[in-house]
Amino acid sequence: MRLNQEIIAKYLNNQCSEGEQVLVEAWYKSFENNPDGLSDLSEDEREELIQRVRQNIDVNIKPIQIYAPQRWVWYASGLAAMLLIVIGLSFYFNPKIDNSLSRIKPDIPLSDWAKYENSSAKILKISLPDGSTVWLQPKTQLSYNQSDRIYRQVNLRGEAFFEVKRDEARPFLIYSGKMTTKVLGTSFNVKAYPETEKFEVSVVTGKVSVMNESEKEVFVTPKQQVVLENKTDVLIINELPKNKTFYWELASLTFEDTSMQNVVDNIEHNFNVKINLNPTLKNCRLSGNFNQEHLSTILEIICKSIDAEYVMDGQEIYLRGEGCE
Repeated sequence: MRLNQEIIAKYLNNQCSEGEQVLVEAWYKSFENNPDGLSDLSEDEREELIQRVRQNIDVNIKPIQIYAPQRWVWYASGLAAMLLIVIGLSFYFNPKIDNSLSRIKPDIPLSDWAKYENSSAKILKISLPDGSTVWLQPKTQLSYNQSDRIYRQVNLRGEAFFEVKRDEARPFLIYSGKMTTKVLGTSFNVKAYPETEKFEVSVVTGKVSVMNESEKEVFVTPKQQVVLENKTDVLIINELPKNKTFYWELASLTFEDTSMQNVVDNIEHNFNVKINLNPTLKNCRLSGNFNQEHLSTILEIICKSIDAEYVMDGQEIYLRGEGCE
């Protein structure tokens, strides 16, 4: 979340959320041991700068009234002064929006983040407020910042496939421990379980930026995968086999009165997964045409067709059911 006029106004009017209050106050305190940047200016230069800052504030910032409890007045007054000076300086030195990122740690309580959790043994499809679609693997948690008007921010713990709706004005950011993934609109898979030594980002379409804790940035394109070594903070780009489809990609399959064993073999080959078929289902037969579908969609349709269910355990899939006559 970046500090912008809306968040500042909410803070000064005592209307911000707990998370926004923590963010603003932490930002303000960060100036205590930093030089103000004005000490080297002469008195005349300082006065000229102040006049220009005031003019920019008058033009660009709406008046803000402070309605804070009495015990916060002294703090809010100092903060208000700092905010106005910094905002004014930003308009003077850089009238365009600063595109630098401000990472939000997952442990900061933000009441306005939408939270999603897949506690089931199946892949969960969700739609985000910005129009993007995400497929959550089991044991995956995701939260989406609904209040930020500059960025679309997501915190991810686990694994998910993203189809991000393109919005060049609002980059889409995914925070996964030491790794930050940034896109404008594309599709890719992020595997980032906190307990693992490696995080992965695998790209299906478009171009994806991945940054480590040291802020080294690499760009990944389709059929490429970047791996973050958590212990060393090293980013490694790997080329994925171009003739192989992985479980996070789309595939087209056609079955015509096909036995379930052959159906499973076909899915395993196309998606590079392992499926355990319950013996009771081997007599079932399937006809169907799947055109560029996700693995989870294909599994759901198959299960409905033969009255079965699927569950996932790690990287393996289990198909269960009473069977067919």
